[in-house]
Amino acid sequence: MRFAVILHGPEVLDTGLGQRVMRVLRGKGQVIAVMSGYTGVAAVIDAGLEDEIDISRRRKPSIELVRMDKGNDLLLLVNCAKTRESALRFGSMVYSRCAGKLTRPFIQVDDGIIIDWTGMGATVVQSLADELGLELVAPPESTAPPVAEEDWRILGGIIPGENVWINGVVVGRATSDQVLIGKDEKGRLVAKGLELKEPGIKRLGEFDVRKAHVRSGLTRRTSAVPRSIDSVKAGIFLIDHAAEEAIYKCRDAALVISIGDDTSKITGALLYRFNVPVVAIIDGDEDGISQEAIKTKGSILIQVRPGTDDVVGAEIRDQLFSGGTYLPGSMAPQEAATRIMRLAGERVLGLEHVR
Repeated sequence: MRFAVILHGPEVLDTGLGQRVMRVLRGKGQVIAVMSGYTGVAAVIDAGLEDEIDISRRRKPSIELVRMDKGNDLLLLVNCAKTRESALRFGSMVYSRCAGKLTRPFIQVDDGIIIDWTGMGATVVQSLADELGLELVAPPESTAPPVAEEDWRILGGIIPGENVWINGVVVGRATSDQVLIGKDEKGRLVAKGLELKEPGIKRLGEFDVRKAHVRSGLTRRTSAVPRSIDSVKAGIFLIDHAAEEAIYKCRDAALVISIGDDTSKITGALLYRFNVPVVAIIDGDEDGISQEAIKTKGSILIQVRPGTDDVVGAEIRDQLFSGGTYLPGSMAPQEAATRIMRLAGERVLGLEHVR
C-alpha cells in the first residue's frame, strides 16, 4: 500500500507522534510524507528528517489531500491539537474543504485519538488504533464551521489569555473561552470574547471569516534542540509582519531584514534552521507568541522608539527596497544595519549583535 501522510505543525514531531505513525505505516507499505505549517518546517530540521519529510514548499492540508488522493491508497492527517475539541474542529474544517473531491480513505490521527472521516478505511483504522494505542472516535455529524448567528464564526480550543492571530496577524488576546469573530460594514474584524489590537486589525484588513486561518497561543507549544542546515546564499529580503513567509521565501537568502518584534523573533528562529542572518527592527511591543529566542550568528537587532517600527519599516521598503521586498546580491548585516540606522536617525535607541 501507499500511504500519503500530511504532518501538521511542529508538535507532531516534537512529541514523537508523527515518527510513531510513519514507523507503523512503513511496516505496511510505502510512506510519502509532507509537512504543513511553517513552524513544522523547523521541527523537521530539528528532528533531522528533512530527507524523509518534504518541506520544499508551503502546503495547506485540504489542498494536499486532494493532490495526494491520486496515486495513494490511504490519506492520513497527523496533528497534535491542544484539546480533543480542537482536534475535531480542525479535522472538520479540513474535511469540509475537500470532502467531495476525495476518492481514498481519509484518516486523522491526533493526540490520543484516530478518526475515519470518510468511513472507507475501517480495517486500517482499527489496526492503527491498536498498534498506536489510540481511541477510535466517530466524526461529528456536521463538518461546517460552527456558527453562533449570521456572519459570526465560533473559534474552538481558545484558552483565556492566549493571543489570537488570523492569517498570520496577531489581532488580540482572548478574554473568554467563547470567542466569536465577524466583520463590520467596512470588512474589518470585529469580535466577542477577544480584546482586539488595533494595529493587528489594520494590518489584517478585509478577510474571509469562514476561510480565514485562525490560531491561538504559541507558535510552537513544544520544543526540541534547534538544528541548522546550510545552502548556497543569495539575495536580500524584507519580511514585514509576515514571519511565515520567511521559511518558504528566504531559506536561501544572504540576508533578511525583518520588521516587528514578534515577526523578528519568529523569523530569526525559523531562519536559524537555514543559517540565514537577520537584521531585526523592533520597538518593544512583543506579544509573546514565540518562545524561541535564537538567531543566526552575525544577526543584529536594532531597537527603535516605541510605536515606530512600522514607520521605519515603511521607509526601509521605500528607500532601500524601492517599494519591493527583494534585492539581488548580498550585503553584510553590519552594512545593512548602518544604512538602516542612518535612515531611522534619532528614532534608534540601541543595537545588539548576535555572537
